[in-house]
Amino acid sequence: MRRARFLPLFAALALLLPAGAARALEEVSLLTTDGTLHDLRAGTAIELGVDGPGIRPDSNLIEWAAKAQDGTVSLAILPDTVSSAVKHDLQLAFDDQTATLLLLWTEDGPYSQVRVGTLNAGVWTNAGLLPSQGLSHAYNARMLVTHQPVFWLDETGTPQSKTTSILSIVWWEEALVGQARLATVFLDEQSFDPANVTVYDLPAMTGGGGPVSYDGIPDGAYLYPAVQADGLSGAVLASFADLNAQKERVLRLQFPNNWGKPSDPDPNSPNSVNWKRRHIPIVGIASEGPVNRMAPQVADTRDGVRTTIGRGYAPTLSWGNSASSSVNYTRWNGADWDPIRSIAIDDTMTYEHALDLVSGMAQRN
Repeated sequence: MRRARFLPLFAALALLLPAGAARALEEVSLLTTDGTLHDLRAGTAIELGVDGPGIRPDSNLIEWAAKAQDGTVSLAILPDTVSSAVKHDLQLAFDDQTATLLLLWTEDGPYSQVRVGTLNAGVWTNAGLLPSQGLSHAYNARMLVTHQPVFWLDETGTPQSKTTSILSIVWWEEALVGQARLATVFLDEQSFDPANVTVYDLPAMTGGGGPVSYDGIPDGAYLYPAVQADGLSGAVLASFADLNAQKERVLRLQFPNNWGKPSDPDPNSPNSVNWKRRHIPIVGIASEGPVNRMAPQVADTRDGVRTTIGRGYAPTLSWGNSASSSVNYTRWNGADWDPIRSIAIDDTMTYEHALDLVSGMAQRN
């Protein structure tokens, strides 16, 4: 592989590209707890200044660069990312407990797919979250790492405990039916392999699912499921629209904290059963109401819709209008959706500050 040159955060690359080409690039950066600066970029090989065996100028790929505190620079192309499929919506996270860097993105080819790359002990892996039905489209994937205290008995019967790291990913999938989906993996127990990733249809987790109706529902009401931590308990909140039940739901998911005993000779003992169930989530409906028909069409927003879940498990939907003149929001008050309210964007109020204000309000209530 030939790399044109390395620049921290690649700040100067846009100056070297033809007009319009830089807009095709997507870049995310993250500083990890050991002081390493990671930068990942998605684009075509010619845009990224990369070539090598099997790489065409128009090949799409993801490139990683890292600069450690001692000045050491690492460069690589993520495995299995060189293809014609466009990679977009990159997101980075880091789990300090397992020293794992996580990259989430969506890949568009004959069908679109959510993919996750992990960097651990200097080695990248790349796995796809398979769609539920054939040719499908995935939208707006989001991820969250949470930590949950757990305990178990070792082979000698001695109590053991730790805090486990759990990666949760939500996204919207359009296939035979449109629905929100959830994937989970225990980072400290399972290598990130597709065989170890459990994927759920969120409506089915509460006994629902089936044919859906989009009648009169704006796409901004359902295309953006959200995932959020529920305080320090390790539980996860997932907000989504169930188009079969015509409900907006917030689910609370938590995994068992009593893991039993892995080596119990009796397969039917409570200890043995608990060990087998340790990765099965306990699910409850934290709140629900009708699908929000006041949500916008995505085409009328600046950059999509955000969901913030408050202390009482009330979701707030917020978005910037396409003219970038206001941030609008509506909140579930327990009985109905509040009227749409807004914060004007002007010389005294930036878009980012308005979003922060709405998010803060939503989280406190």
